[in-house]
Parts: sequence; C-alpha cells; structure tokens
Amino acid sequence: MITMINFLILTGLLVLAPSALLSQSLFSGQTVLYTDPTQGYRLRVPVEFQQTAAGSWIGPRLPTPTTIYVHTESMPNAATAFSTHLKKYKDDPLFTNVTPVSVRNGLGFRAEEVIRPGKAPEDLHRWFLFVYANERVYTVGMSGPLRAFQQGILPPIYTGVMQSFEPLRP
Repeated sequence: MITMINFLILTGLLVLAPSALLSQSLFSGQTVLYTDPTQGYRLRVPVEFQQTAAGSWIGPRLPTPTTIYVHTESMPNAATAFSTHLKKYKDDPLFTNVTPVSVRNGLGFRAEEVIRPGKAPEDLHRWFLFVYANERVYTVGMSGPLRAFQQGILPPIYTGVMQSFEPLRP
C-alpha cells in the first residue's frame, strides 16, 4: 500500500514539474525599470522582454510570442472617466475579472479577455491594466498563448508588471 501511495505522489510531482521548471527557466524574476517622461509613466519589465519601440516589448515564445505594450491617450477629466469606463468593462461580455486596483498617483482597473469556447491553447490571450491620471488614460496590454496563462506561467509575470506601473507626477 505504501508503495502505491509513493508511486502516485511521485507521478503527480512529475506531471507538475515540467510547467514549474518551464516558468523558472524562462523568467529569472529580474526586471528593468523603464521610464517614459514624455508619456509620463514608469514600470518594471522582466529582463527576458526586449524593447521593440517606445513602450513596447516582446518576450519569450511559448510557442507564440509574449508581449507587453503601453498606449497613452489624452483624456480630459480622466478621474471622472475612470468610473464610467470601469462600469463599461464590467458590463462588456468580452471581458472578465474586471477589478479596481491600487495605482500610485492614479486610478486603475484590470481586465482579462474572456476565454471563448474553442479557443486553442496556442491562441493569444490578453490581460489589460487601465490607469487614469494626469489627464490621460494609460492602457497596459499583455499577451501570450492561452496555455501559458492556464499553466500559471504568465499570471505572476504580468501581475508584477501591473503592480509596478506608476504614472509620473506632472
């Protein structure tokens, strides 16, 4: 009986180990601080992501690319728009887990793309952070293959990016 239990435990560890090892081998946990004084923000980006343009990075292929980008748009009365947009995204059937988040120097919420039936594990999945500050709206978009989200590889990486985002004071 003990032998069978040990076998089941060992088998379970072998099944879990590849995704844990993949996550650890792909992402070191090290980040670099990126500051864009023109657009008025800063955030920490994992060192495994290479900058392709201002506010745009591409990361490891898992097997499709992982990406991070920041888009800014002028928005008078940004603080007032926050509540309206939060409600709009909560009511939108294309988004889930729409949740207000604490953002230094601003107001923010996160949203995840809904996983539609039939979506393949290699298809891109997206998370967003929307921040309202400095009469602007900042959209931080993060994407990667659905499987990498489901296996828990990308959620801690992208959560760290979101937690590091900070609008600069004018």
